[in-house]
Amino acid sequence: MSNQLFENIKALHLVPLLNQGVFGIEKEGQRVTESGTLSQQPHPRQLGSRTFHPYITTDFAEMQTELVTDTFDQTSDVHQQLLALEQVLQASMETSEYIWPLSMPPILPADEQAIPISAYSVDVKDYRDYLTQRYGRRLQMVSGVHYNFSLSPTLLVRLFDEHYHNDFVNLKDFSDALYMHIAQNYIRYHYVLTYLFGASPIAETGFLADMQQLPEHPVRSLRASEWFGYRNKQLSIQFDSVAHYVDSMHQAITKGSLISEREYYGAVRLRSHSLDEMLSTGVDYLEFRGFDINPYTETGIDQQQLDFLHLFFTYLLSLPQLAGDLPAQINTGNQLNNAIALEDPTQPSQFQAQLKTFMADLAQFMTDYQLDARFKQAWAAMNTRVQDYQQTLSYQLVSEIKDGSLTTFAMKQARQFKRQLTEKPFQLQGYTDMELSTQMVMFDAFQKGLHVAVLDRSDQFIELTHQQHHELVKNGNMTSLDRLISWPLVDNKVVTKIVLANQGIRVPAGAEYTDLAVAKRDYQAAFGQRAIVIKPKTSNMGAGITTFLTRPSEIDFVTAFKLAQQYDQQVLVEEYIAGSEYRFLVMDHQVQAVLERVPANVVGDGHATITQLVAKKNRNELRGEDHRTPLQNIRLGAREQLILKQQGYQIDDVPMRGSQVFLLQNSNISNGGDSVDVTDEIDQSYFAIAEKVAAILNLSVAGIDIIIPNLYQSYDVKHPEMAVVLEANYNPAMLMHLFPMMGKQRRVTIKMLAMLFPELEIETNS
Repeated sequence: MSNQLFENIKALHLVPLLNQGVFGIEKEGQRVTESGTLSQQPHPRQLGSRTFHPYITTDFAEMQTELVTDTFDQTSDVHQQLLALEQVLQASMETSEYIWPLSMPPILPADEQAIPISAYSVDVKDYRDYLTQRYGRRLQMVSGVHYNFSLSPTLLVRLFDEHYHNDFVNLKDFSDALYMHIAQNYIRYHYVLTYLFGASPIAETGFLADMQQLPEHPVRSLRASEWFGYRNKQLSIQFDSVAHYVDSMHQAITKGSLISEREYYGAVRLRSHSLDEMLSTGVDYLEFRGFDINPYTETGIDQQQLDFLHLFFTYLLSLPQLAGDLPAQINTGNQLNNAIALEDPTQPSQFQAQLKTFMADLAQFMTDYQLDARFKQAWAAMNTRVQDYQQTLSYQLVSEIKDGSLTTFAMKQARQFKRQLTEKPFQLQGYTDMELSTQMVMFDAFQKGLHVAVLDRSDQFIELTHQQHHELVKNGNMTSLDRLISWPLVDNKVVTKIVLANQGIRVPAGAEYTDLAVAKRDYQAAFGQRAIVIKPKTSNMGAGITTFLTRPSEIDFVTAFKLAQQYDQQVLVEEYIAGSEYRFLVMDHQVQAVLERVPANVVGDGHATITQLVAKKNRNELRGEDHRTPLQNIRLGAREQLILKQQGYQIDDVPMRGSQVFLLQNSNISNGGDSVDVTDEIDQSYFAIAEKVAAILNLSVAGIDIIIPNLYQSYDVKHPEMAVVLEANYNPAMLMHLFPMMGKQRRVTIKMLAMLFPELEIETNS
């Protein structure tokens, strides 16, 4: 059917659906110490309960981690989430722990009973004990990557509805036939992948059981071989039909050859909700189990491998039905795979001609069906390995063997990967294009075991789920806990001030303008010699705000007014309140963090110009552009030069040693300001003011900006000028509390999850 199948795909204009599918990855790895021995630390406590964690759990041993991605319709989405999960795992481990980047385990203890099994539930312990008795603990320490794949559901439905509805009883039978066809051809041709992806040339000390011997030379893949990898000896599972597959699996379980279908270690498994339901509901997807961990990428499998596998599976569907005796063909495929797995990778493969023919046919397939360019790129990378055996992973690994061991190489890679994954803790790898607070909420959700779905990446909309409890989150902290009226209320700074003033909260005096001429008239008559702030009515992140510490000239007033109108035609002119500005983060009616926000500034050293001092300060790793870092770079634009001018400076001036020069007067972190955590220093009498403001505005999460002359002096209600509320925010940035420039880091995103999912009893001090 297959050749005709693809002609029908062409005729029905369904070729673009071949570029789609449903994909998922499961990846195992060992936690090890600095010296490359098995870690004896328990599974990281920060990772939540393994009884329900959808992403990060353990395999056979306590230190054998397992990452499980969601399923996606693009391989790039799978890789992005896998990268994020790797970061979460590494950041949750002890600083002295690393993930072993090879499939074959590190040096194992002489007594395998010293390998602690993962036993976080009774069922898990019973199964692990069974595996120990049957296979021993050493073999179970081999790790790898599983690739889960299913065809595009739309492709299946359209093919069945528009052509094959008369050939099969129902869609299930049609889909099952296609999946069985892929599985058969996979067993026959998976030797190609063993050649391309094999990366387990040797075993470390302590792996072999008594009387076992390794080959005299390194090999391509011990894990993929029959003698040293995962295999069920003397077990025959039928692949001629789904019914026979299920029946042969049941027979193996009845005879005691398997305890359940999950013990089957074949190269490919048909997957459904359960083995018993497969006959009635059909095959959901195929699980391909034979892939070594790629030690040259932190995720254990790179994007080109993911794309090549998608291409490979699609091509298998196009191949003719295996001719002749099917069991014999399957046996041939397994023998060929074992032969390649045990080849010396420092020599050309004895099957080089077959490999080249396969790749040439695969290239023609891509041309015939005009598949995506990413497939051609992946094919080109893999074809290089076929043309030159020295480009294979196994060959490269052999060159790293020192004294019969890969430990030195493995630990070099492990340290490098951990450094790469954790060097920017304010970003979530794979999702760095998203808003920073959202990234950190996702990090914490992945860590604690909440299911995370990105609903709209550009609009920062995510869904968090625990069992049947769903919560929508926008921009990190906009949730169902907020009242609808609160957002437009807080957006309107004029109404906010009126509401707060009516409740006895001290706010800056001021007026609202849309007409520059009216504002100029008041400038001349009403403002007198006062210091003022000019800002757009609905701005955020400090955009368009200009602060004058002394009465501005009329030219400067007009310039600032026009700047504000670039963000909103309605402009506020308010009195300037002297004192330091503090951001109070209120969550669930309580202050969680307080940050002093210092306006953008530099401190002179007596040698460098202001331009040079700004460049030096911007080199701090916490600073960057486009709100992708906790702090923003300081700029030297027109607004900053205006503030310098008021202080008697130009950008080429050299400030005196120790003198602080401000480039802005408004202290927003988004405009290059400094962040200093003062939660433990500020007098707690000010907490009540911030909490009252949040309550008045009905905000479950709020950023309250308050001017306070002396943070150590207790608030006196007889002197309301001791705490003047500038404004409130319903979607306050959280990253500046997580990663302040100075002071204690506050993991406020954990509090966000605790508010949304109280049933999890998440520790908010973790």
